[in-house]
Amino acid sequence: MERPIFHPVGTPVEELDTPALVIDLDVMDKNIQTFQGYFAAATAKARPVVTSHLCPQIARRQLDAGGTVGGIAVTTLGEAEAFAGAGFSDILLANQIVTVSKIRRLCVLASQINIGIAVDNPDNAERLSSGAVEAGVELWVLIEIDAGMGRCGISAGVEAMKLAQRIDGLPGLKLEGIMGTVPGPKGDDDQAQHEAKTKENLQIVLDSKDALERAGLSIEVVSVGGTHCYAQAVQMPGVTEVRAGRYPLMDHRLKSFLPELNPAAKILASVISHPIDGMAVLDAGHKATAPDQGRPVLEGIEGGNATRFSAEHGIVELEGDAQKQLNAGDKAWLIPYELGASVNQYDYFRAAKSGKLEGFWPISARGRLA
Repeated sequence: MERPIFHPVGTPVEELDTPALVIDLDVMDKNIQTFQGYFAAATAKARPVVTSHLCPQIARRQLDAGGTVGGIAVTTLGEAEAFAGAGFSDILLANQIVTVSKIRRLCVLASQINIGIAVDNPDNAERLSSGAVEAGVELWVLIEIDAGMGRCGISAGVEAMKLAQRIDGLPGLKLEGIMGTVPGPKGDDDQAQHEAKTKENLQIVLDSKDALERAGLSIEVVSVGGTHCYAQAVQMPGVTEVRAGRYPLMDHRLKSFLPELNPAAKILASVISHPIDGMAVLDAGHKATAPDQGRPVLEGIEGGNATRFSAEHGIVELEGDAQKQLNAGDKAWLIPYELGASVNQYDYFRAAKSGKLEGFWPISARGRLA
C-alpha cells in the first residue's frame, strides 16, 4: 500500500516527493473531450472502461462529457463493488463470474444497481440463473463472442446460437445482446493493417448479431472493445457501444495509433545519482513503473533512454548533450508504457493544473482483483 506524503494544494508539482503518479488535468480533460466527441453524432456511444485508471473522479468526468451510454464498464467484481459504492449505477462487468461466492456478491450488487455480466458458457449461465432466482434479482447478460482476441468468448456460429437460446429461456437472466473484444495493434502493424484486422474482427460480432436476430432473438446491445477500434466501430452499422479505457490518460503503447491524444498521467521521479557521464539513476524502479509489458519512456531529454529497472532504481542511459543533464536532485518525467499496470502501483493520483497540485485523487479500485 502506498503511503504518500500529502502536500498542500498549490504546491508546485516538481516539489512533490517522488516517485509520484501525476495527472495533468488540462491534458486529461482535452483527451476526454476529443475522444468522446467522436461519438456525439454517431449511433454507437462510448462506455468508459475504468479498469485502466480505477478512479471515480475520472469516471465522473467521462460521463459528464457526453457521448457515452451513461454507464461504465469494469473487469472485476471488486471494481464493480468499488464504483457502485462511489455512486455509479450502470455498470457492465465485462468478464465472467463463475464461483458461487462471487455470484452471490454479484446478485447483491444487482439488488442495488443496474449491472450486466458477460457469459460464454452454458453451465455458467445455469449457475447465474440459480443465483439470481435465489436472490430475487435479474441479471442482464451479454454473450461474449471470441472476436479474435483468443481469450474469453464462445465461438461464433452454432455454439453462440445454442448459448443464446439457452440463456433466453433461463429465469433471472435477461439476454440483452452480445459483446466482443478486438485485439489491439501489434508492434509491427502499420495503420492500414490495423484498420483491416479491426474491421475483420468487428464483423465477427456483427455477423453473430445478424444470425441471432434471424433466429428470433432480440439483440439490443452490441458492445465492442477497446479504445483503438473506435474509428472502425462507429462506421459499422449495428454496433451500439464501444468499450474504451485508456484514452483519458493515455500511455506510450497506444499513442502511435491515437496521435491526437496525449499522455496525461506520468511518473515524476528524482535523479539520485549521476555516477558516470553516460548514466543517471532515478528513484523510480520496477515497483513504481511496472515495466513488465514495456519500459516507460523518458520525456523531454533528447539522448536519454530509460533502459533498466530494478526494484527501487531506474537506469537512464545518456548520450551526447544529455550527459550534462539529469544531475542528482533534478526531476525527470516517465510516460508509462502500459497504463493499467503502472496505475495499480499507487493509491493516489496527484491531480495537477498549470503545474500546481490540485489534490490527491484516490485510486479507489486499486488492487480490487477479486
